[in-house]
Amino acid sequence: MRDGRRILDADAHVIEPAGLFGAAHRPDIQPIVLPEHTPRAPCGDSDKLVEFFASGCSADEYLRCLDTEGIDGVVLYPSVGLFVPFQHDLPPALSIDACRAYNDWVAEYCATDPSRLAAVAIVPLVDVEASAAEARRAHTLGLVGVMARPNHLYGRDLGSVAYYHLYDALEELGLVLAVHEGLGLRGATIGDHRSDKFAVRHAMSHPMEQMTAMASLVLDGALERHSTLKVAFLEAGTGWLPYWLARLDAHAEWMQDSETKALSLTPSEYFQRQCVICTDPDDPLAALAVSGVGAGHVMWASDFPHPDAEYPHAVSEFLAMADEHDLEGEDLSTVLWDTPVRFYGLEDRFAGASALSGSDPF
Repeated sequence: MRDGRRILDADAHVIEPAGLFGAAHRPDIQPIVLPEHTPRAPCGDSDKLVEFFASGCSADEYLRCLDTEGIDGVVLYPSVGLFVPFQHDLPPALSIDACRAYNDWVAEYCATDPSRLAAVAIVPLVDVEASAAEARRAHTLGLVGVMARPNHLYGRDLGSVAYYHLYDALEELGLVLAVHEGLGLRGATIGDHRSDKFAVRHAMSHPMEQMTAMASLVLDGALERHSTLKVAFLEAGTGWLPYWLARLDAHAEWMQDSETKALSLTPSEYFQRQCVICTDPDDPLAALAVSGVGAGHVMWASDFPHPDAEYPHAVSEFLAMADEHDLEGEDLSTVLWDTPVRFYGLEDRFAGASALSGSDPF
C-alpha cells in the first residue's frame, strides 16, 4: 500500500528454475539477440536483488520484494515460458509437457501465499484441444487465466475460429485471456526481420503485435462469438489504444456491408464490454488512456524483475508520473487495485492482501 492506496501488480514475472521445461528447452532456443546490445541484467538496483537471486527467486523473497515496493498482491507471468513452449518447430508433445510442468510449478509457487500471489497458465497453442484441456486443469490448480502470445503462430491469429474451443473453455471457467508478447520466437514477431538492433525490434514488437491481436479478436468476430471472454493486452504501454480503437471503428463501419456485417458492436464497444489494457511505471500516456476508455479498463504493472522494470521505485515513479499528468483520486485507485482485482476475479482471494511496508525504504 502506498499513500493509502492498495496496489495490485497486474503483470510481473517469475524466474523459472533451470530444467523446468525439460526437452522443450533446447540449447538453440533462446531469444534472437545480440549479446552486446541486449539488456540482460535484472531490473533496477541489482544490489537490492542479491538475496532474491541468491534464493533462486523464491516465493518468500518475491513477497519481500513486494513489501519493499508496497505492492499488496501480484499476478505472475512466465519469463522463459514466454517463448520456449511456442517455437514453431517444437513437437506438440513437448509443448504440452512444458506447459503442464510450468503450470504445476507456478501453482505451487503461489501456494506460498495465495492471498497475495496469483498466476496465469500457459497452454500449448499448437494444439487447441490440448490447450482447452490444459486450461481446465489450470483452473483446478487455482490459476486465474491463460496467457496467449499475440503473434501469427501455427498459421493463425488469435481471432481464428480454430481457437474457439479454447475460448469456450475460458468463458465456461471464468478464466481471462491474457495477451502477452515477448522477444524470443524465431520468425514470428513483428520487427524480427526488420532490424538487428534490440531497441528497434523491442519497440516494434510489443505494441504492434498487440495491435494485430486486438484487430483479429475484434474484426474476425471472436469477441462477438465469445461475449463473456475477458481479454487483457499487456506490456505494450497505453498510448496506442485510443488511436487504434478509432481506426478499428472506422474500418468496421467502412466494411459493415461485407467483412464486418456480423459484428453487432463497434470495436470500441467490444473493448468496453470485455477488455483491459496495462500501463507501466513510466508510461506518460496512462492518463490519456484513462480519459479515453475509463479507469475501469486500465491496470498498472511493474514487469518485475525484467530489465526494463524500476525496482525498488516502480510504484513511486508511477505515482509521481500520475501526479504530473493529473491521474489522481478515484481513477488512480481504480487503476492500481479495483480494475485488476475485478478483471482477474481476485476480490475474495486477495481481500486480505497487504504489503508489510508502504513507504520507500531506500
